[in-house]
Amino acid sequence: MLGVLVLTMFTLLGAQLSSASTNEVNCDLRQLSSNTTSANCDFRKHDHCLVCFHGLDDEWRSGGEHVRTLVLCHWPAETFDPHSTLQTFPSLQKLIMANGNLTEFTSTFPAEARSIEVVNITGTRLQTLPDQIFANLSKLKVLDLRNNTFGEIDVAAFDVPSLRHVYLSGNPLRCTEDTTWILNQEKGSLSRKIADKDNLRCTAPYEGRPLVQVVEIIKTLKEECTRTVCDCELVYVVGQGGKHIQRQLMAFASVNCSHRDLTEMPGFLPANTTTLRLNGNKINDLTPLTTNPVYRGVIDLYLDNNLIESIVQLEGSSWVDRFRLLSLRGNKLTDLPTYALANVLQHNGNAVSLYLANNPWRCDCLFTPGFQDLLIKYTSLVKDVNDIRCSPMNGDENSGKTIRDLTRIEICTSPDEDPLLHPLDVLNIILASLIFLIIGKLLYDYWSFKKTGKLPWIVAKIP
Repeated sequence: MLGVLVLTMFTLLGAQLSSASTNEVNCDLRQLSSNTTSANCDFRKHDHCLVCFHGLDDEWRSGGEHVRTLVLCHWPAETFDPHSTLQTFPSLQKLIMANGNLTEFTSTFPAEARSIEVVNITGTRLQTLPDQIFANLSKLKVLDLRNNTFGEIDVAAFDVPSLRHVYLSGNPLRCTEDTTWILNQEKGSLSRKIADKDNLRCTAPYEGRPLVQVVEIIKTLKEECTRTVCDCELVYVVGQGGKHIQRQLMAFASVNCSHRDLTEMPGFLPANTTTLRLNGNKINDLTPLTTNPVYRGVIDLYLDNNLIESIVQLEGSSWVDRFRLLSLRGNKLTDLPTYALANVLQHNGNAVSLYLANNPWRCDCLFTPGFQDLLIKYTSLVKDVNDIRCSPMNGDENSGKTIRDLTRIEICTSPDEDPLLHPLDVLNIILASLIFLIIGKLLYDYWSFKKTGKLPWIVAKIP
């Protein structure tokens, strides 16, 4: 009984292997066991299957009326002409091409091949299909194009009414707005026919990310972007495959609203906006960063060349505690709360870049020393520290100078003061002189007491 069961299992296994939709593994095994690269064909009469390696040999170039399955392993040429090659195989029901140098089909399938039900082209460098290539295959049911080099899919090429199952995994598909056909769930659409949809993956810049979910994100971003005056782009998607892939994806979108003549920050941003560019507008109020929830995910903010005069409203806000990049170049900032900013930079583990150049910074003894200390301490974060300069003013000796390099004397000395005789310096000289006099008097009194035994005059007079 056990022997019969084992025999039955092997029989079923053999049947499955012989009727497999592709012979890619067999092609690989045959290639490894043979050193020849010349055309070699073998016809199996029991299943009417013709298996050829490295092309068709002379015996089969004229075709074969009894061949129902044609397997072409390691096709040697870069092109394949279905019209001339297959029209002499009138009984063909299945075409399999596995591995090889194939990059292009040069014609459509001929009318003589109308009986074909299965086409498997796998493991080649094929990346495009001619228009109407399958138009004559009125019985085509299965199309397997796995593991080729398709970057984009021409939906029209798959418009075959009889087609039921399409396999596309293993191709470096580009996830763009042109790939939104994958979301079409109408009856008869190509998307409904794809059997391995969950296995489709994007190529760079979303390398390895699930195609369907990424395209959904791109489509949503495009639709939401129409509600703004900005340009939107999906920059990156983080996440790997898995059972709950959709929950694991995290998108990073860049929104560019530069030079749109905006007078205030946008009230709406597309979901997943992490980078926002607002350069070259007329914005002077940063309050929306603290009040509008659409800015919670914005970590890189560019506000160059606007009319911003103060960032005091950001003090104590949650946004400054999590930003990664803040660029305020070319605004109207004269000062800022240095203590609060230093505290933020100390506790914000995300902060990477801060740009403050080309602002009319006030250089005086009240603001500049603390600002200078901040610039020196966080030189690695303030990327344009060498371009942060004092406001250009006529008659000001510090006009246009780099703030980080100023000395305290340059900062705190008025132009009408003599820097060589500052009142503080005079006081320091007097105090130093008194200290030396007192030390000298103590040493003299000690020497006099040791020599004469007399107490100093001041001590003698103390009752």
